[in-house]
Amino acid sequence: MICYFYPLLAYISGSIPFGLILSELFGKGKLREKGSKNIGATNVIRTQGKILGLLTFLLDFLKGLIPCYFLKTDNEILNLLILAAPVIGHIFPIWLKFKGGKGIAAYFGILYALNPFVCLSTAFIWVTMFAVTKISAAAGLLSITAGLAIFCYAGISLCLNFINQLYVLMGLVVLIFLKHTENIKRLIKKELSSGDDEKTIRKTEGPGRAVEGGKTGAFKAGSQRVNRSLQVSRTD
Repeated sequence: MICYFYPLLAYISGSIPFGLILSELFGKGKLREKGSKNIGATNVIRTQGKILGLLTFLLDFLKGLIPCYFLKTDNEILNLLILAAPVIGHIFPIWLKFKGGKGIAAYFGILYALNPFVCLSTAFIWVTMFAVTKISAAAGLLSITAGLAIFCYAGISLCLNFINQLYVLMGLVVLIFLKHTENIKRLIKKELSSGDDEKTIRKTEGPGRAVEGGKTGAFKAGSQRVNRSLQVSRTD
């Protein structure tokens, strides 16, 4: 009977905001007021340092892995709910009014629980894409999409269990894409800077314009000085 509470336990596990906890205990704090205001590992790296960021990623990974690895039942529906719950908990944590991270680290955790080869292959694609693009959002979205194809290849089987797991993974990937909507819009507009998936490049109304305005102002001031000099020379 207790197994019916496993999906809830998996959700609670996924909803633990490790990034927020670590930043308050060992970092600069106020994680949700800095950078992208996200509780995920990327924002922790940016605002609290690489060590806390990597530790956040590891803990977010484990909160996806552990429930899916240990909370197994004979009920297929319960197993599928347990599979999805950590990522849903990470994205919609009850402790933070359902405003959490973007789910990629927890997704890697459940993927490892299902198939370590698929997870490591997907992680390799992430590293490769990040090395090329320097944009973690792009690397993450491309890698988890490619991971679905790898999962199909590695678990090439038409058994009902495999197909249901694939459906759950596809649903989670769609959910993660929805959480990255703003990032995708910025990618399309080429407004994401390399190495920082939450900061936009300088827009015309930003610092670039200020510099341009400074140059324009200097040019006008110089022109005025030249005109005054010409007027003086004419009076002489």
